[in-house]
Amino acid sequence: MADAAAVPEGRVFHTLDALRGIAAIGVVIFHMSQAFLPVAAPGGYLAVDLFFMMSGVVLSHAYEARFRAGMGTFDFMRARLIRLYPLYLLGTLLGITVALASLLGRNIENWDPWSLFQAALLALFFLPNFSGRPVSQLFPLNIPCWSLFLEILVNLLFVISWPLLTSRRLIVLSLLTGGVVGLAIMHTGSIDQGSTASSVATGLARTVFGFSIGVLIARHIPLAHRRESNLKVLAIVAVVGIAITSWPEGESRAIWDAVCVLVVFPLVVYFGTLIDPGPRLRRIATFLGLTSYAVYVLHSPLSSILNSATRHLAGGGVGAPWLGVAVLAALLAGCWLVDRFVDMPIRRQLNRVLPRMRSSRTQ
Repeated sequence: MADAAAVPEGRVFHTLDALRGIAAIGVVIFHMSQAFLPVAAPGGYLAVDLFFMMSGVVLSHAYEARFRAGMGTFDFMRARLIRLYPLYLLGTLLGITVALASLLGRNIENWDPWSLFQAALLALFFLPNFSGRPVSQLFPLNIPCWSLFLEILVNLLFVISWPLLTSRRLIVLSLLTGGVVGLAIMHTGSIDQGSTASSVATGLARTVFGFSIGVLIARHIPLAHRRESNLKVLAIVAVVGIAITSWPEGESRAIWDAVCVLVVFPLVVYFGTLIDPGPRLRRIATFLGLTSYAVYVLHSPLSSILNSATRHLAGGGVGAPWLGVAVLAALLAGCWLVDRFVDMPIRRQLNRVLPRMRSSRTQ
């Protein structure tokens, strides 16, 4: 979700920027479905698997050369936390505010002062809540953050085990975790798993599979053969749009999820690294990429506020889909401002003040 800015020489994979933004919008529509009716994204949760794959591509491209030059675990994890934590903290504070307000209102999730204190304390340290209070979510104050936690965990495993991660071993790891993901989909009927304590193992398998596929793709990109084509970029974006907006049910849903995660998304990400948009479309892709992480990490508590504000209106979907369009436009604009004037300055300051551990190769 947040990895485009990690590339030291600037934004490289512009098509992936566009996909990241479209996927984040799909998650918003999935969680704010009443505001967008009749537009729907019942497969919005599939965006998470796409995020993991794109993260693997970008981080492998940005950091594997640094690892070879001697970058260690401490400096890599420092960079990852500086990139992820500021907006994560903002989203958590919004979630705390929403929960506090619910204590004085309808409190449909049954918060109490102790459960709120416990959830807030764990969340501030970027730790999951396994207590099951007041709900079974790992991050009840900002539910989508389960994927950020698992991504950080897999990032740590990546840098620690990197000297052993040959491409052959990554292929084996991808096949094993892909098998786990496929079995989980067949067992439950979808891949919408990972946000609760009972499904965290499946969530970890999703993360490892997607990230491993992304690293493999990054290691085998024929960069000399990259080409510009707006039409091909739009076709790739359309494939992702179809994946998250289609609504098969029953056994068809399980098959759809499995095909998307295990086959379609790896191909989409691979071709997305080979094809760039032209200059005009590139500006849109860059905007979508810049705002995608903020959209993802801030939208959930904001959707709670929206749902509370519109609950008193008679019937569901009042004002939809124009209410959803207006909310989405405001969210994108606000997240662009937050990225530029809040997140980036904070990250620059953290990069200045937080110490680095010098590599032994450079001492």
